[in-house]
Amino acid sequence: MDILGEILKQVLEGAAQQQPAPQRAPQPQPRAPQAGPSGMPSPDDLAEIFKQIFGGGQAQKLPDVVKQFEEKGMRDEVDSWVRTGPNKPVSRRQIEDVFGGSELDQIARQRNIDRERLAEVLSRYIPKIIDELTPSGQLQARR
Repeated sequence: MDILGEILKQVLEGAAQQQPAPQRAPQPQPRAPQAGPSGMPSPDDLAEIFKQIFGGGQAQKLPDVVKQFEEKGMRDEVDSWVRTGPNKPVSRRQIEDVFGGSELDQIARQRNIDRERLAEVLSRYIPKIIDELTPSGQLQARR
């Protein structure tokens, strides 16, 4: 069962409804994929990025991702995502601090996406994804 895939489908559904679905060519394109007028990565790209960050369909890296945010002084934000109730926002700059420039550069290059736009998109969706991955308000095996 692909838990993260199901959650991503729900979370990204709104993004897909806000823009037309990009038509992907079977061959890799030398330019950025058709991402829509806002420069948003395609839903397929986002799904792959989040699976990479969270460790596949079972989100094995969830505790590690949470720990990365906590180590950067964002425990209050992470706690709001894990607990039930409203999620505190996180900024693009905080995402860059948590994941580091080289990791974001690598992900952006793999998907041919602008790194700043990638960080902005991650800041919008990571709180929602962590919230959905912790429906009981607790993180399993929290470190």
